[in-house]
Order: sequence, then structure tokens, then C-alpha cells
Amino acid sequence: MNHSNRIPTDTVDQDEASLVGAQKVVFSSGNWLSREAFQELATPTAPRGVEFFKLLVRTTIALEERRAGLLSTVSRNTPADSVELLGHWLGVHALGHLALLSFRDNLSWFAEMLREIPLRQWTPTHVLVRERIMSLALRGAWGVGQLGETALALYLPLLQRPAQPLEHFNAVLALAMVSLKHPHLAPQVRLALEQWALRATGAWGFRKELMESVAFVLDDPQGARTWSTGWCREVLSFHGARDVAGILANASALGVSENELLVLAAVNDAGDCGIVLGDLVPAVLLLSHVHRWNADGFYAPSGLVAALAQPWTPELSVDVLRRSVVAVDPSLGPKSSGPERGGRGLWGGGLAAGLASTSSDLKRR
Repeated sequence: MNHSNRIPTDTVDQDEASLVGAQKVVFSSGNWLSREAFQELATPTAPRGVEFFKLLVRTTIALEERRAGLLSTVSRNTPADSVELLGHWLGVHALGHLALLSFRDNLSWFAEMLREIPLRQWTPTHVLVRERIMSLALRGAWGVGQLGETALALYLPLLQRPAQPLEHFNAVLALAMVSLKHPHLAPQVRLALEQWALRATGAWGFRKELMESVAFVLDDPQGARTWSTGWCREVLSFHGARDVAGILANASALGVSENELLVLAAVNDAGDCGIVLGDLVPAVLLLSHVHRWNADGFYAPSGLVAALAQPWTPELSVDVLRRSVVAVDPSLGPKSSGPERGGRGLWGGGLAAGLASTSSDLKRR
């Protein structure tokens, strides 16, 4: 019997099994994923970036109902179910891991998707930035940086439209990363940002502070790294009763420099990405470090994860969710103190459109 026309299902089965295995790791790790575990997810034989992006889109849609329910509960000061809180925590951190896995390799599929689907108000990073978690926002920005000029068509138009400050922050963070990663695009981006900043109609939204932060990171990246490293030290020393000296000694034994350890503490922190200190936005200045990294640079070696990762508690989840309802009732804002203390928050919430059509199209790829 001639089998030459039979479909080689063994390769398909292997790819599906690989994706299922990756899903188990991604959705169970939360903020405790190690560098070694991430590297196993991103090997040359791992699923392609587009497969992880499909999963990111489906996960975003699946999280909507849970997130809406939790925000409603928190806004009423009603105790939230711990299982639901943990599910949301694991889900949103999975989005951060998936963003890095999606945009780590050949991205021609993304440019093709944009040509085929009219996306006017959608960006791949909105679902990360809206959670108001530093680690997620920075992972999303890194992914956009990989897109280069393709990203401009998504983010520059956002600056032309009236929007919640959250949406503009999302665009500014993404465009700042694109400028750092692709310096030849910086003049075009900078002009658009300067025009956007001049259109400010009030203090709400902090356009001046965002623009000054972008200018700092583009004009003096070494100065931005120095400033943000000081911020990172505060982050490391704040959470719990950390033995900072002991952590630094352990890092040295694992081949991690003090500066790398400090930055890892900040880029894996659950603090608010929208904080403003003085006239500067730490999230923007941290881009001066992460734009030079590969995707696995966001993760600490396994020997350091326990020292850097904040243990999950229901209270931590509620504190994070309150950031998204503070615009409705300022009394429901985050109650914890920390490196943000003395700073100011940027914005309220919002939801980008287009995910359903994106998901439908991707299923055909």
C-alpha cells in the first residue's frame, strides 16, 4: 500500500504535546517561574511564537468574566473568594510569560496578522498594563520592542485619540521601548510624544512626567540605569523581612551580579507600574535595563526565586485589584505601603476592543 500521501501526524502530535506541557508550566507558575524553567519553554524545538500568542488571546478572553466579577466584589468591599483570587493571579502572570514566549522569535506572522485584521483600538499590551503590575507591564513592553516599526502602526495612533490615561501610558511605555531597541525610530517616536505631551489639558494623566522620563531614558540611558537601580534597591529591601546582605551573597555564588539582582527584584515585583516619584516614572526608566535583555533575562535563577518572589496571599491579589477600581472610589485604592510610598498613581481602568476577532482569525493560522 502506498502511504506517500498520508499526513505526518506524528509531528503534529509532538507539537500539540509540547504546547500542552508548556501550558501546564505557564499556568501554574505565577510569579515563581525560574530562568531555567523559562529556557525550557523557549528551546528551538518549542512551539512557535504564534502558538503562544493564540494562547495569550484565548487566556485574555477567558479571564474577562473572572476579572469583572472580582472587580465588582472588591469595589463593594465584599470579601472575595480565595480560589477565584488565586486563579486570577495565576492567569494574569501567565499572560506575562506568554507575551515573552510570543515575541521571542520570527515575528513575520504578527505583521501578516495586522495586514489582514483591521485593529484600530487594540494593542497586545493593554491586557498586561491594565493589571497595574510592574512585572507584567515590563514584559509586555519588551515584546513590543521586538516588533520594531510594526509597533508604530498600533501605538502612535493611540496618542492622537482622547483616551483614559491608562491607554496613553500603555502607548508611551511601548513606544519608549521601541525607541531604545531601534534607535533609528526614536526621532519619529519622540516628535509624536512631544506633540502628545503639549496637548495636556490638566494634571491628570501626568503627561509631563511621562515625557520627562522618556527623554531621560533616551538622552542619558546610563543615568536612567543609575536612577532606576536605586529604585530597585528599595524594592528588594521592602518586601518582608528580607536579608538583603544574604541574598546578595547568594546571588554572587550563583554568578549573578549585585546590579542584576537588584533589577530582577524590580522587574518581578507586583508593585504598581503607574507610580510616579517626583517627576519620573520608574517603569519607563527600568526600560534602560531590560531593552538589552533576551526574554529569559526577566527571570531569576532557580536558586534566587524564593528570595525574590513575593508569596501569594489573597490580600496581595485584592490590593492589586484595588488599583483598577480606585478611579471609581478613591477610598478603595491600594492600602499597602512600599517603594511607591510618597509617589502618585497615574490612572484608572479600561478594556481594549478587538480580542474576539483576533482570536477567531488566529484559529485559522
